[in-house]
Amino acid sequence: MSMDTATAALLAQFNQQAAELQPHKPTIEASRVGARAMFLTLAGDSDPACRVEALQLAAANHSVPARLYQPEHLQVPDAMVLFLHGGGWSLGDLDCYDGLVRSLCQQSGVRFLSVDYRLAPEHPYPAGLDDASLALSWLHQQAAELGISANKIAVMGDSAGGNLALALSVRASRRLQLPVAAQYLIYPVLDVHSPHQTYPSRLQFGDGDYLLARSAIDDTRHWYLTDNERSDNPEVSPLLLPRLDDLPPTSVLLANFDPLLDEGKALAERLQPLGLLKRLDSYDSIHAFISFGILPISQHARTKLAQQLSADLLAIA
Repeated sequence: MSMDTATAALLAQFNQQAAELQPHKPTIEASRVGARAMFLTLAGDSDPACRVEALQLAAANHSVPARLYQPEHLQVPDAMVLFLHGGGWSLGDLDCYDGLVRSLCQQSGVRFLSVDYRLAPEHPYPAGLDDASLALSWLHQQAAELGISANKIAVMGDSAGGNLALALSVRASRRLQLPVAAQYLIYPVLDVHSPHQTYPSRLQFGDGDYLLARSAIDDTRHWYLTDNERSDNPEVSPLLLPRLDDLPPTSVLLANFDPLLDEGKALAERLQPLGLLKRLDSYDSIHAFISFGILPISQHARTKLAQQLSADLLAIA
């Protein structure tokens, strides 16, 4: 197995820049600024044909910003994808993922709702998941007005957003009693409780030379959880769920040079005998690569995912 050439060149730039920085741990504010700059710089060209509407979803004591994406040509007019961005529950925003969501929306012909859920450490668990739950409930409540079918609402997320998407699917089934048509998990964070040694990919790719480091996983867990919250909570570490049989059909997209590779494979291995693993794809790239639209491998993965999404939702009666 060898890394994609363009990814390797980009990773070399990352590592050179990291070596030139002073060896200190950045604050959460500095981390957010750095992550935003990276995502916006590497996003690639944004598709202007996809129309975007800014929304505010009303909660009890706050509102949740969101963006509704409408493709130029609707291929599945009665479907919707609820998108939850990554960033360790503490970084990222609507702008950072605008290029990715536009691309997936335009290529699939499916509408997307991208949600700017509250971030830790200011808003620790379960704030972000509660906002995701609010967005899913809003879509179901507004289904008639939006012209969508309640049985054609899917969820998608990358990294920590994949964690939220999976936790949301469980909530939807067991607490909210809301159908989720399918879930698409992109290199998800699935276990922040077990020791890193549990997953060989954490040891092999987690020293900091492959963008995502084990120390960053530890930091995000610390920011996401209060002192009273346990990391073995299945809503935080969903791979620890004792049963998965009520999940929707699941597609998992992984990167082969990612510390999170093995936990993604472990989820797929549990879903397979249940008949719930729709698709498992892995790419010779690094964590977060699908957001880096300047990479050809990112564009390839986006196109493949968009085509699958369209076909999956079209097939639902």
